[in-house]
Amino acid sequence: MYFPDDTLAYLQGRQYTNALPVQFIFDEEDYVYRTQIDILCDIAAGKNVIHLGCVDHNIETITHKIKRKKWLHSRLCQHAARCHGVDIQEEGIRYIQETLGYKDTSCNDIFSDNFADIIAADNWDYLLIPEVLEHIEAPTSFLRAIARKYRNSFSKLVLTVPNGLSQDNYRLARQGTETINSDHRFWFSPYTAAKTIIAAGFDLEKILMCRHGTISWRAWRRNRFFRKHPLLRNDILCLASFQ
Repeated sequence: MYFPDDTLAYLQGRQYTNALPVQFIFDEEDYVYRTQIDILCDIAAGKNVIHLGCVDHNIETITHKIKRKKWLHSRLCQHAARCHGVDIQEEGIRYIQETLGYKDTSCNDIFSDNFADIIAADNWDYLLIPEVLEHIEAPTSFLRAIARKYRNSFSKLVLTVPNGLSQDNYRLARQGTETINSDHRFWFSPYTAAKTIIAAGFDLEKILMCRHGTISWRAWRRNRFFRKHPLLRNDILCLASFQ
């Protein structure tokens, strides 16, 4: 999914309007209904990647997702040439290392000298930041600091965020309800996700809309609906380059 050329000036802040209609350009890939995990695993296949936020909230969340084969870090490790997981949650990292056996992980702030040493010790392809940005107090400043510190360490940034335009949100809103992770600070749209990435100093290459969670192939009516309407899926995946 791409933005029209005349939208770039607004994304870069060179033009302004309080009612910008964005008519997205879709290609064949956009009409393939896929999960976030499947797309990330394809991107990571055969690559050296850093997975930021590998603990996924807490130990209980990890064990629940492992039972459903939805724990992203384990899936990434199956596909990547190397996948180093990093998180600031010490207890979760200890559990991942000692109980689950994922030794290629570390408890680090990504702006620390310790983490910079890990980055310097190998050649990396992608920095993956899935479902993290919505938890950050100042997402643009966070990404700008990453761009400044690691522009020579990675070729690509891949991040995912929840889609505020999703059909699920619309359906719940009609019932007077918002269902949300209680730690989230933001909902994103494709435009606001792109605006945040570009303002941080990255070159946005592409956006893909995907399913956060599993896809039941027995739910063929729902799947057909989401294949036809990419913007109503519940997750946004952005691929960007370090300048």
